[in-house]
Amino acid sequence: MKFCSLSSCSYANSVVVQDSHTCILIDCGLRKRDIKPFLQNAGLAAGDIDAVLVTHCHTDHIYGLRFFLELKDVPVYSTAGILRQLQHCCALKRHPRYKILSHLAEEKIGSLEIMTLGLSHDVETVGFTIRGDGERMGFITDTGFVPEHCIKAFQSLDYLYIESNHDYDMYKNSSKPGFVVKRNLGPTGHLSNEQCGEALRSMQLQGCKLVMLGHLSEDDNEPQKALKNARRLAPEVPIESAPPRLPGLWSDLLMRCK
Repeated sequence: MKFCSLSSCSYANSVVVQDSHTCILIDCGLRKRDIKPFLQNAGLAAGDIDAVLVTHCHTDHIYGLRFFLELKDVPVYSTAGILRQLQHCCALKRHPRYKILSHLAEEKIGSLEIMTLGLSHDVETVGFTIRGDGERMGFITDTGFVPEHCIKAFQSLDYLYIESNHDYDMYKNSSKPGFVVKRNLGPTGHLSNEQCGEALRSMQLQGCKLVMLGHLSEDDNEPQKALKNARRLAPEVPIESAPPRLPGLWSDLLMRCK
């Protein structure tokens, strides 16, 4: 199994995950002009994608979904509540093939096995574990804290994609309105570098092949700060940071570069 971040920031988020037989897109916040070239950069076309998983209905995660579905009509997976929100807030030209996921229940999408995990954000939001080719990946962004059921589900992973959104001091001193700062630093906001690092330390990741830090704020974080903190608290794990507005390398290439 391998994965590739197509975009990872407050502007647009989208990640491709695939095993030997199935390729899925987690979120599609990409602008219309970026979908084809970003997929091409990863060696893919829209026709290679078998399904889209939606974590939640904020614009930076769903903006490009309607444009992608015009390129290929694939099933869209999420919880019933998120799919209802999606239907109201996303101007889709035709009714997608919605597929409902249940919390803590495994669902087969092609050859991949997906388990859905509830998170703590200001709209209904989920993370996932993904199993394929005998390996397991955890995926968690957009949450004010890491719930205990995620800590348990993320034990002994092969790969982890985790939010490290902001540096606490930078965010406290940011120019954002006070109510935005309060929300994002609260239990329904985003993970700080420190929270991300503490979560990594709580997971048994000694055998993890790669941790990818994602959804870094371009205004209130710096990749070197996020990486330094995560590597300090989980020194036994290879850790990288996803580039913000451009596709990164596939995970297997990153590991070969080490």
